[in-house]
Amino acid sequence: MSELERAKTIQLIKSISDNATKMTYEEINLSEPVLLQVQQFYDEQTKSGSLSAMGLLIALVSGIPREAIKKMAFTDYKACEVYLMSFLSYSPPVSGG
Repeated sequence: MSELERAKTIQLIKSISDNATKMTYEEINLSEPVLLQVQQFYDEQTKSGSLSAMGLLIALVSGIPREAIKKMAFTDYKACEVYLMSFLSYSPPVSGG
């Protein structure tokens, strides 16, 4: 597998807003999740399914409130999912001889 992209900014097709913070987001800044965030993803996946779990992981990694993430256009969600799945499916190359 090629080197993972450690950070990525995704320009949103449709901006999202959070009523609680009165913030509007035009882009999402994502980076490699930490182990705790991945554990929360898997816990949520077991409890509520893959869609909910990925929404939680996007919120955790980006710092954007989960309620705002829930309003994201599906194509924007998929762009985030593809990026984060590169980490969740990563296996380091096996060295040996």
